Amino acid sequence: MTTWWNAVSGGAFYTRWSAAVSLLVAGVFSVPSVGGAGIEAYLRGATVAVLGWSVLAAIVVPVAAAERRLASRPARGAVVLAALVVVATIRPAVNDAISAALFDIVPSGPASSRIATNLVTALALLSIVAVITSRHAAARAAADRLRAALVRVERAEARRQHVAAEARAALVAGIAALRRSRERMLAGPIDFDAVRTFSEDVRGLSHRVDRVLRERDDERDDERDDAGPASHERGPGLSMRLVAPPWFSVAPLYALACFPYAVSAGGVGVGLAGIAGGVVVDVIAGGAVRRWARPPRPVVFLLVWIAAGCAMSVVTYLFLPRIGVLGLVPVLAVPVVAVLVGLCRDALSRARTDERRAAAGLAEVAREAAEIDESAGPRRAIDVLHGRAQGACVVFAARVDERAPTPDEVDDFRCRTEAAFEEILEAGDPERMPVSESLDRLIEAWAPAVAVTQRIDDAVRLRLSDPDAAERVVSVVTEALVNAVKHSGARRARVVARVTGSGSLLLRVSSPGRLGPVSGRGLGTVGRRVYQDGDDVVLETVITLPSL
Repeated sequence: MTTWWNAVSGGAFYTRWSAAVSLLVAGVFSVPSVGGAGIEAYLRGATVAVLGWSVLAAIVVPVAAAERRLASRPARGAVVLAALVVVATIRPAVNDAISAALFDIVPSGPASSRIATNLVTALALLSIVAVITSRHAAARAAADRLRAALVRVERAEARRQHVAAEARAALVAGIAALRRSRERMLAGPIDFDAVRTFSEDVRGLSHRVDRVLRERDDERDDERDDAGPASHERGPGLSMRLVAPPWFSVAPLYALACFPYAVSAGGVGVGLAGIAGGVVVDVIAGGAVRRWARPPRPVVFLLVWIAAGCAMSVVTYLFLPRIGVLGLVPVLAVPVVAVLVGLCRDALSRARTDERRAAAGLAEVAREAAEIDESAGPRRAIDVLHGRAQGACVVFAARVDERAPTPDEVDDFRCRTEAAFEEILEAGDPERMPVSESLDRLIEAWAPAVAVTQRIDDAVRLRLSDPDAAERVVSVVTEALVNAVKHSGARRARVVARVTGSGSLLLRVSSPGRLGPVSGRGLGTVGRRVYQDGDDVVLETVITLPSL
């Protein structure tokens, strides 16, 4: 019921898809009886129905515009349902007026049963269309947001790798220059000023590398604001695979739409018998489709549902033998409904698959970015330059300030600086982040896609040195940030982690957004709770932590 109400009040109940389905139903299946039961009367009825649909569609157009402008969900739902009732109620009168004007014939049948048939048919079919199209649109929008976030995170990671490569190149070139400068100094007169000049060269290299790394931090805000076009290809906008419709969504639905007419023509028993026949036909046809008509087998799919339509026609003539040509309508109606529902179901399935794939890709890229520290080598190189290399210069300068150095002291200086240079050149590869820093690094990796504010107790940070606890915390935060992107374009989230009185970790991640009608299991985190808290979607979990 919640799913249905969300579709009705979601602001997109009356769309081009509902218009197409309603035209098909009105002009082919739900036609008035104009002057008999033969084929000529059916064609007259179809003509009247199409013209009547045009009049009713003109009435619905301002309603469709109004539901998109109303901010209140109850108001939107009320407008949609009221319009549906009004259109279903006045349709017989509109069709009667058109038929009288064109053919001088007033359609037969009691108005009450015709109104009831219109209402049941419109509510059932248009609700199915609205549910599918709203879910499809939500899944597509979520996938688009996830792909855009993925692009931002990938760009930031590429930038980090580029900066690390630039720093590495600066170190390689700088150390080569320092080696040459050192040998020139050692080949000439060695005094305090000469060693100080060389020490300034060492300091200059460390500052150049530090500036390269700082430029990355300065550009992080620009990366967050620049979403750019998604570089990942989208799936097809319209799926053309005929997949099995959900059980009891074709023949029983058709029988239910015809129930008011069947009751007026033959009684309640006839109407119930038609629904029971529809259930039997749907079970047989659904089983056959799932057994022999898996995609891509559209011909078999159509043949099965045409056979189901013929079976429904037999049921119709069995209980209403004098219905005339209208008894043949199921031959066309049932397979058409099956095709529409099958295509819509496949489009929804592909949109959800696209959403899951985008979510998994974003999570994987963010986790990889958080686990590897590309700039670890350059940062350690700065420390080595400031520490070991410049320390050797300070010691050597003190020695040469009072006297000329001995050959052993020159060799010692050369060996000390060379060892520092070798350590820098050998330690340029990316490193895995320490587990204790995994959460901070994860939040940093997400920064281009989601601005995260955090409140993490010191007691939590102490316990994150345990790899298992750190992995579980990172998994929950990853899922929550994926959900933050999926459910909203706000691109901000808040992470709160604290230790409870029982010693467990309470982790709560909130972000602006709206939960869908069905909350899935996300990325598979066990023991978490996802709920709506005002305007925020919240993911909350309790994790057992190791004792200190």
